[in-house]
Amino acid sequence: MMVSFRAVLGAAMVVAACGPLRAQSGTATGTGNGTNDSTEAQRPLPTRGRWGTSAWLPRLRLDNDAYNFWVHPGHRTDEEYSNGVVASLEALHAPWWGKHLGGGRPGCGEDTTTTGRCLTTLVSIGQNIYTPNLNRPPYSYPGWEQERPYAAWLYVAGAARTVTPRSLRQVELSLGVTGRPALGETAQSIAHMITRKYTTEATGWETQVGFVPAIQVGWRQMLLAVRGASGTAGWFDLAPSVGVNAGTIRTSADAGLRLRAGYNLSHPWDPRAWRGRKRLELFATGGLRAEYVARDFSLDGTFGNNERRVARVPGVREFDVGLGLRMQRLRLDWIATTRSREYTTGPSRHVYSTMSAAWEFVP
Repeated sequence: MMVSFRAVLGAAMVVAACGPLRAQSGTATGTGNGTNDSTEAQRPLPTRGRWGTSAWLPRLRLDNDAYNFWVHPGHRTDEEYSNGVVASLEALHAPWWGKHLGGGRPGCGEDTTTTGRCLTTLVSIGQNIYTPNLNRPPYSYPGWEQERPYAAWLYVAGAARTVTPRSLRQVELSLGVTGRPALGETAQSIAHMITRKYTTEATGWETQVGFVPAIQVGWRQMLLAVRGASGTAGWFDLAPSVGVNAGTIRTSADAGLRLRAGYNLSHPWDPRAWRGRKRLELFATGGLRAEYVARDFSLDGTFGNNERRVARVPGVREFDVGLGLRMQRLRLDWIATTRSREYTTGPSRHVYSTMSAAWEFVP
């Protein structure tokens, strides 16, 4: 189980969207957050001096079955999607790309309105690690080639985000490496040494998917279809999403739906709507997603280097459940995700959990 070392490496994530309907108890007509337009518009936004052009929202996300807390530590397998780390910083302003991709819209930290579009920028660094069943190492039995290959992907990413009260759209570019330079063996070896009481030694990294420089482009759009709220305090929201990825790492398309319900729910993505929100926020969340995968380097190998590959299943289903907490500016989330079979000789499902933390520099 990767527990300590992954905080050293990191990576990025996303979400995005387009315009919805709302079910709310407020009298708003177009703000999408259950407040009166004229009253909200009169409330001053933070000055440039308070947020400034260098305002950042740092986030850290860790994916691993080590966080499947309902399973005894000795039975957490640390296989398939073995570990993921994403460390990111979101800036509430738009750099050079804003004039081009964002139509010259202002940054969300500088916007003087509560409606319309504003722009943010997300930069990330991350690492994903994939391993077979560690109790059946390579060469130890006939047919070992049908296990998932060892694989790792280390990358940096930049994303342009267009935010409205009703939608979030994100375009992301990632650059990185696979193979030995991705440091998958190093990361897993150190983590397993630290947690050797509960982990099995990984003895097969010499068979990992080989080195290539990698490039990946992603687009995602999310729509806030329904939000129930009174002022800035929501109690539920429903957001469908669609996404497309293309590149040397993964080519796929997906569609999904996310529901949140709780106490004093903040707007899911618009920082302008976070003004005046309550100090404490609690919620439960659940999501469904269907994905079509045309290529995955961890199953198909890299272009021109396909000696380690298995028979991929194109259609994958996923669902998750989780809990979230925000106290003032600190936000903590835990989500358990179940994915269906990803290759014909693989397990019928794989379950891992995500722990994430964020510090929200908002008024």
